[in-house]
Amino acid sequence: MLFRKKMLFVLIIFNIVTLNAAEEFGSSISKEKRLIYTNVAMSVAILGWGYTQWNYTQQSFRFSDEGWFEKESDEGGADKLGHLFTNYTITHIAASLFESWGYSTEDAALYAALSSIFQSVIVMELGDGTGAGYGFSREDVIADIVGSLLGYIWYRYPSISSKIDFRVEYAPDLNKKISSDLTTDYESMKHLLVLKASGFELFRDSYAKYLELHMGYYGRGFYHGDSNINNRDQYIYAGVGINLSELLAPYMGSYSKFFNYYQMPYSYLQKSNNY
Repeated sequence: MLFRKKMLFVLIIFNIVTLNAAEEFGSSISKEKRLIYTNVAMSVAILGWGYTQWNYTQQSFRFSDEGWFEKESDEGGADKLGHLFTNYTITHIAASLFESWGYSTEDAALYAALSSIFQSVIVMELGDGTGAGYGFSREDVIADIVGSLLGYIWYRYPSISSKIDFRVEYAPDLNKKISSDLTTDYESMKHLLVLKASGFELFRDSYAKYLELHMGYYGRGFYHGDSNINNRDQYIYAGVGINLSELLAPYMGSYSKFFNYYQMPYSYLQKSNNY
């Protein structure tokens, strides 16, 4: 199914519920109960929204075969990378919150990944299986789980996250009408892995620490499957960029970590290959 506003909704609900939980429960509630209450609240919110907005329970359970990166698929795989990236990010947000509640880094990462998988797969995807116009997508499930597992590994092992980022870039064409749903504007997105020189001791005391290497993917001309297959293009690209998180850290502090997840457009040079 289309990535649509659904995963963005989950991200917003997660932040609202968990942050409120942290404030309301206070120290009188154990971290274990906070974890349970937070997941229950999220599940209720998702199922309630799914029933009223996504037609949950309106059909018998069915599967949906959406494909992966084939040109015949609706999004050329960009929606699957969207699922992967969102669960990766949610896992990091949750792990940071759980750690602030008193969990160890290891446990916070584990419970965050499990929470992300539970909400996206058990609650949402199973709900989609009964939603009119949707269906249970095995491809979405795999992308959700992989994203959560990557989020766990990156958070659990700083030696990896200091060297490699998983990011999304959003750069709409200002000469065209900007989509009202940014979460599905795949024509303006790229997903990429980034190797950061700052994560290697060899470069930490030199200007080279501000450099990074990119490897990414994007599709153009798919328009949610409403275009002629001959007009669809898929690109793999490599690039060299500036590590904005490292560069801006002295001025933005921890807020510069935003650029570990978001790739600023036009801050790198790239070479693309249309395959």
